[in-house]
Amino acid sequence: MLKVLKNYLGIILIFIGIVAGYILLTDVWHVLDPFLFPSLSKVLPLFVEYSPKLLEGFQSSMILLLSGFSLSLIGGISIGVLIGLRSRLRKNLTPYINAFSAIPVTLLTPYAINIFPSFRVASIFIIFLGCFWIILGTTISAVMTIDKRYLENAAIIEMGSVERLFRIILPAASPTILVGCTIALKMAFVLLAVAEMFGATSGMGYFIQYYSDFARFDLVMVGFIFIAIVLVILMYLFDCAKAKILYWTINN
Repeated sequence: MLKVLKNYLGIILIFIGIVAGYILLTDVWHVLDPFLFPSLSKVLPLFVEYSPKLLEGFQSSMILLLSGFSLSLIGGISIGVLIGLRSRLRKNLTPYINAFSAIPVTLLTPYAINIFPSFRVASIFIIFLGCFWIILGTTISAVMTIDKRYLENAAIIEMGSVERLFRIILPAASPTILVGCTIALKMAFVLLAVAEMFGATSGMGYFIQYYSDFARFDLVMVGFIFIAIVLVILMYLFDCAKAKILYWTINN
């Protein structure tokens, strides 16, 4: 217990500081507008009252987020490795990748809703597209910067292409690829919230949008805190998985 407390002491102290600062600004000094920034004494009891809606929204959002992110992970890494290894293909496709990835994905939301047969499919597509460009770009850069000596040594010992991919290329490129995946996962939450504001009937982003329309900023705050908790837990799990994959790096 003491070891755990010592490891996370900094995080705990910062959390206490944030909570104490919010209480001072709202309940003590009354600096913040109580209508927009309700007291924690009013917000925290609402978690229990609205927990069924929060859990229902969590389940709906996770289906969209994990589906879109998983597809982008598979597509971005596989296509990125292919482009990164072939200079001619990279030269021909890079201008188009730069052009299409520069278009804000949020602007495509109305198009996706009208083109795809359901809101669920449209939301998955928006999340997929936003994460795909990030993972694709970092994968291409990661593969391009692999030390040539690794590949030359693989050629000398006549290593097969599949074995070379999984034993040299992906391990060497994995630190940079996983940085892109971390950024993409955070972006997926942003895109999830945006997608759920258009035509959704449940979800974490929908919860916030619905109650903000009725000026229930106490429940909006509940939604913000709940999303933050979910994101922190997911990022922690992702970091644990990343540490397992990158067990050979200095940070582990």
